[in-house]
Amino acid sequence: MTKPFAPPWHDSSSGLARALVQGLLERGDLGNLRVMVGSTPSGFRGLTEERIYSDAGAFAPGIRQNLPVLMRLFRRRGEQARHFFFAPNPRTAMAARWAARVCRLPAVHTLCSLPAVGAPIGPGLFADQNVVVSPWAQRRLADEGFDSVVIEPAVLPLQSTKEGRDQCRERFGDYVLFAGDLRPGGGVQAVVETISHLPDGLSLVIACRTKTDADRARKDALEQQLSVSGGRPVHVLGQIDWIGDLVSAAKAQFLPATDLTGKMDWPLVLLEGFAAGVPAVVAQASPIAELDSPVLGHAPVDDPKALAAELERVIGLDPAQSCALYEQRFTPKRLAEGYRQVYQHLGIG
Repeated sequence: MTKPFAPPWHDSSSGLARALVQGLLERGDLGNLRVMVGSTPSGFRGLTEERIYSDAGAFAPGIRQNLPVLMRLFRRRGEQARHFFFAPNPRTAMAARWAARVCRLPAVHTLCSLPAVGAPIGPGLFADQNVVVSPWAQRRLADEGFDSVVIEPAVLPLQSTKEGRDQCRERFGDYVLFAGDLRPGGGVQAVVETISHLPDGLSLVIACRTKTDADRARKDALEQQLSVSGGRPVHVLGQIDWIGDLVSAAKAQFLPATDLTGKMDWPLVLLEGFAAGVPAVVAQASPIAELDSPVLGHAPVDDPKALAAELERVIGLDPAQSCALYEQRFTPKRLAEGYRQVYQHLGIG
């Protein structure tokens, strides 16, 4: 149970569910799996698609979209269990608890993101098994007295072509990529402050989806700031449909975010970059900084020179190292193996 399970896979929760479905498919373990869609089909064969959503593509579905989903919780259509992919939400949790009284089924809840640090998580929990994507999240639940299982996220490699990558390099030169959020704590200001410390010849590309009026105002303010700052080239992009080429052609990704409220603890775009041979640098205080790998650099977010040094270091690595990290830890098949153990523990399948 996710947001609409369909392309373009912009939402991290449905993207993670997509990776799980792909992994189960690769294992030959798809079974009778049902997913919730809107007007757009998932594109997977072998799935049972329930058209629950009235439409697709909204970043924050409203009551009109969510009410049919909540009503579905009170009806059983032959399923053995339910697997939820979303951030813990007290209202949804309350509805799930009430539905469980009417239609008792084992439930798995993957907490794709967490509320702000300091906000309670417990009111949003309801499932038999909570799954988190990072040790950082597991510690936060443990601090409130809740058990959870860590299953690192997975991604499918991005679609990319040589022609598309060449066009990106022709347009932007050698560049580092910020594919993140413009809100405070999202890391963009640290990026702007760091880029002047990088070696000559590197440009910066900022790619961000402006989902709200506040996002659009931040993007306008950023462009105004950059227009008067001078220095090396900076390219600010909105939502694009060639993100695979943009990520794959980058020298490195740079995402020094410190506030991931409402975002996945381990940003999926960084894992997609690893699959394409692209290393990354993050803030030392971010959850993904715990990933022990030379292809993921980190430094204090308020130290531009240290962040620049880490970028220079990872840019010098062999791209095969990033690809190897992806193959070892972030493939759909590995994700499916982790969740099969969870299902078996609950007596599912």
